[in-house]
Amino acid sequence: MARATSRVSLSWHGGPHGLPSLPLAAALVTVAALSLYSCLPVIEAVLTGYYAFDWENFIQAAARVGQGTLYEFGYPYAFRWSPVAAWVLGFVTLMPVWAWQVLHIAVLPLLRSWWLVVACLVSYPLWFDIQTGNIMIFVAIAALWAARGNGPATAVFLVLTVLVPRPLMLPLAFWLLWQRPEWRVPFGTFFVVHTALVVVSGYGAEWIAALFTVAPELASEFNFGPSAFIGLLWIPIGVVLAVWLTARGRLGLASLSISPYWLPYYYLMLLLEFVATRMPSTTGTATSSRPAIATGSRTFWRLPR
Repeated sequence: MARATSRVSLSWHGGPHGLPSLPLAAALVTVAALSLYSCLPVIEAVLTGYYAFDWENFIQAAARVGQGTLYEFGYPYAFRWSPVAAWVLGFVTLMPVWAWQVLHIAVLPLLRSWWLVVACLVSYPLWFDIQTGNIMIFVAIAALWAARGNGPATAVFLVLTVLVPRPLMLPLAFWLLWQRPEWRVPFGTFFVVHTALVVVSGYGAEWIAALFTVAPELASEFNFGPSAFIGLLWIPIGVVLAVWLTARGRLGLASLSISPYWLPYYYLMLLLEFVATRMPSTTGTATSSRPAIATGSRTFWRLPR
């Protein structure tokens, strides 16, 4: 009786059981190892309690909001979020910085994909986010689930778009309000209430001025985007490109394109490129704006629904 044998695929196509082929797996492991090696100095900074730049800014913002000095910049302090966000940070920063950093890793299972979790854990953008104490992994996970049609995640992302208005959040926010009209009234209501709170705070004009101050980041050593080479010329190019990409459902790339500068943790928005966006259809069922990319016998590159 002939004995069944299994052969490992040496092609770039899918291997057995839906796993990547041997050459692709080897390439992925190599990239992961190199990426992890680049993360080692940042991981060391996290473990040794090195100065968490953004977290310290959060602490200062929470203290300054009641003193009338929220938008008085002076290195290393700079804060461009809503004054309402500064009030919220007064509660968030009650926890120690290490707990906030651990939370960045604790939320990774929400990605619902083991390989995306591993990819994040060996990525410089995640560890830069952890070390500085920013919020981009939370924004990216909320964005990912919002794109998939999750209601609570959609609410969280739209609220963050108002409280922490970064250009890279606009493509998905516009896409959500365009594709899901049921969110327009709740979003409009929150926007009006938030605007009233900003006016009452007395920070309205200062906040608007702070939002359009981008020169320091353009010249930053951590700007890993086109504007590091071509300066403000990237802004109109990026806007046009973002509109084109958004119309085609490429929301991760659109998010980066529209940003005047690309700080390392901004690259976490590329997680949107690994989930099929869900749009309502005329038949009453959700449809995907673009198909999953499959390797082998099952989908490998898209998150499960």
